[in-house]
Formats: sequence, C-alpha cells, structure tokens
Amino acid sequence: MINWEKEITGDHKIRIQRLIFFGGIVLFFIKIFSFYITNSVGILSDALESTINIITGFITLKALQYAMKPRDYNHPYGHGKVELISASVEGILIVLAGCIIIFEAIKRIGNPPEVLRLDMGLLLLLFTALANYLMGIYSVKMGKKHGSIGLEAGGQHLISDTYTTMALIAGLFIFYLTSLQWIDSLLGFFFGSFIIYTGFQVIRKTINGLMDEADMGALESLSKLLANQKSENWINIHKLTYLKFGNTAHVDMHLTLPWYFDVRQATHEITYLKQLIRKELPEKDIDISIQSEPCVEKQCPHCVLICQHRLHDFKEALDWNTKQITGKNIYNYSKTDSDA
Repeated sequence: MINWEKEITGDHKIRIQRLIFFGGIVLFFIKIFSFYITNSVGILSDALESTINIITGFITLKALQYAMKPRDYNHPYGHGKVELISASVEGILIVLAGCIIIFEAIKRIGNPPEVLRLDMGLLLLLFTALANYLMGIYSVKMGKKHGSIGLEAGGQHLISDTYTTMALIAGLFIFYLTSLQWIDSLLGFFFGSFIIYTGFQVIRKTINGLMDEADMGALESLSKLLANQKSENWINIHKLTYLKFGNTAHVDMHLTLPWYFDVRQATHEITYLKQLIRKELPEKDIDISIQSEPCVEKQCPHCVLICQHRLHDFKEALDWNTKQITGKNIYNYSKTDSDA
C-alpha cells in the first residue's frame, strides 16, 4: 500500500520556496562578509556556491509558479516538467560554481593570501551551516511529501552545501592552529570537486526524469495495491505505467475482464479501479487511462471467477507481481496483438 500523503496546493509549495530563496540571500551576504574579514579562498568558495543557491532558488520559484498552471490546449499533460528543466539548470550552475572554485584555489596556491580574523569567520560559517541544513531538510521533506522534484533537488543542494561548509570549518580550524597557508587552497580545490560531483548527480536525476525513466518504487507500490485489492472480475492487469509531471500524474494499464461483460459492467469495474488508484496516489491531478480487454481460453486455469463459460479447470491463481503487472500480456491474444 502506498504510504504517501495527499498533494497540497501549489501555493503552499511556492511559499516554501520563497522562504528558502530569501533565506539564501541573507546567508549569502553573511558569507560574503565572512570572506571580507578573513580573505580565505575556502570561505570564498562557500560564498560562491551560495550565489548558485540564490540563482537556482529563483529559477525553482518561477518553475513552481509555472508548473501550477492548469492543463491547456498546448499542454494537455500539464506544465509539471518545467520543474525538471529548472533542476537541470540548477545542476549545470552547481558544476560551474565548482569549476570557478577550483580555478581560484589553483591560482592562489603559488601566491597564498594572508588569512585574517579566522575565529570570527568560523563562527559566521557555523551559523550559515546550521541555517542551510535546516532549510535543506525542510525542503527535501516537503518535496518528497508533496511530489515536487524542484523542492527536493533544491533541498539536497542545500544539505550538500551544509556538509561542505562543516568540512570547510574543520579544515580552517586546522589551518587556524597550524598557520599553513596552502591548506586554505587545498580545501578550496577539494570542495570545488565535491560541488562538481553534486551538480552532475542533480543533472543525472533530472535527465532520467525528462527521459521518463520508470519510478520503480511507485510501480511496486501500485502493483501491491492492485494485487491486494483486486476484484475477482479482474482476470489480469498488464502494461501498467506511471508518469509524474509536477502536480500531474498519468497512470495507464490494460485490464482483462470476462469476455461476456457488457459496456456497463466493464465501466463499473474500471470506475472502481480508478477510484482505488486515486485514493492511493499523492497527486491532486491524476489522469488514468484503462483499456479493457476480453479474457481468452488459455486464462481459464488461472481465473478464480465462478464462470459457467469456463473451458478449463482452475489450477492456480496468477501471481500479480510488479514484473507481471508492468510487463506485456503473457497470454498473447494473437500474433498481431501489440501487447504480445
């Protein structure tokens, strides 16, 4: 059974992202001030990543506002994919920030600047790290809870920023104790590399979404739901697909019913199945397409229905697992059947 809460309104998502956006601006200026009083390239690297937080925060905010728009003639499946596009832009900007940090770190190795007032700088960094972490956890939690990849990607970025800031604080504390100038540049190079890695991870995830990669976790949950709640009239279900674009979800499947069912009976079964799915999925806007098909003779040994038209004795029920429900029709109605 899918254990997701129902979708909240898009306005709520926008309020969350707006709060994170303005919080990022405040933290950016704190880090810039910290760099100003310390002259540390490590702190500069952290401040530069915060500029990416601001840019991506603004892009995500605008993407969420656009994704809220209802379906129209030109966008029959909604506008939700814009969240994936904004997350892709965020990943590219993260990689760019990492490259800038590495370049600055390498440039300073041969001519390391004097680092000043590091004690005050470390305290300011510690404050920004804690604030970033809290905002990141909140954004990821809300993104997962309400099905927003934009909020989730932004939150993961903030959490990774927190980890790099904490490691930076530890490294700068060592530098504070040892006074070895090259440690500051080494830290900048290390964190720049980590930021580039984070950016590529974000890009990879969003590309998978744009390519409509199957969400196996959601498909497994839906398959369990169908297996546990199936009606005796549902002889088989196959070709189950689930796609999600922002606030809009699309579910498609083929349902095998007794061949002698009339249109009214088939519609009753399909309506009940749609209601079952809508109760379980978190999205507010769900487009469900169910194609009904007649049963065939070779399904009799696996059909539990008490049927006067049975041509073969019942042997065992079909195991409704994820592979079977999401796969093609195992009964192969005819050589020309597209499900075969």
